[in-house]
Amino acid sequence: MTLLAVHSAGALRGSVPVDQPAPGPWTQDDETARLSASERAAEATVGPLVPAGSIPLVLFHAYPLSSAMWAPLVAEMPDLPILEIDLPGAGFSPTIEPVTIEAAAGAAASVLRELGVRQAVIGGISMGGYVALALLRAHPELFAGLVLMNTKATADTPAARAGRLEVARRVLAEGSVGALRPMASQLVSAQSQANQPDLVGRLERWIGEATPAGVAWAQEAMASREETLGALRSFGVPAAVLAGEADPFVSLADAEAMADAIGPGTYFDVLSGVGHLCPLEVPNSVSPTIRQFYRRVLRLDLARGRAPA
Repeated sequence: MTLLAVHSAGALRGSVPVDQPAPGPWTQDDETARLSASERAAEATVGPLVPAGSIPLVLFHAYPLSSAMWAPLVAEMPDLPILEIDLPGAGFSPTIEPVTIEAAAGAAASVLRELGVRQAVIGGISMGGYVALALLRAHPELFAGLVLMNTKATADTPAARAGRLEVARRVLAEGSVGALRPMASQLVSAQSQANQPDLVGRLERWIGEATPAGVAWAQEAMASREETLGALRSFGVPAAVLAGEADPFVSLADAEAMADAIGPGTYFDVLSGVGHLCPLEVPNSVSPTIRQFYRRVLRLDLARGRAPA
């Protein structure tokens, strides 16, 4: 049984067992989040988590965060059926073997199958983008659309790979993720910090909830990931690429390379003054883009002869 934690949001809120609380942002006290996708679906008495024939928006989060990071964005999109998945070692999901991005993608595919999802609009940010791209290579049939935010399709340089492995070694040796806390101010732009004075504090709290084992898993998996531009060149459904003008980790050239590889018709947007976490920094700017893109996917799906969700 696959044990990646799944959080339902937007139009899927309430599609949980009647004897369980309605899903909200998960906390360490939320025992229902520890249920696997199949367990949640099996116990449901209200109805299936994902209605038959619907096309949910599936979201993969950034490192070193969890699905909790999506709360500001999904609050702007209560009308969309949304599934947020905690990647291995993050949130309520355990680490898995092997330690690869491809394994995370395979586990996510299993979860979606358990939930009865035939196709979805699948989006990822940062590390979540790497997982979405690996999923695209392995299971292109799952994709009705693709959303890539603050991510890239290239592999790490040798120096970057060595740096990731050193972080993994350090957190395990120290038994603490304290060394990651300075990342909080690096992940978001100065403009976003000025606009949201509590943003860095929230990120510090979320980073502090990560575990050494989960951080090490993510770093080792990202260090071993492969280049995925080739997969994008053969991708045949709608795609959107969002980039932060002030992103210190993903250059505009990286984002443009993905958009160019996907080809004509790709929605490409550069968010002015935004850093590495655009859904957190400017959810009111990102949500209209994603909603418009999602509606476009539904129109194309209907034109191909499927019933609307």
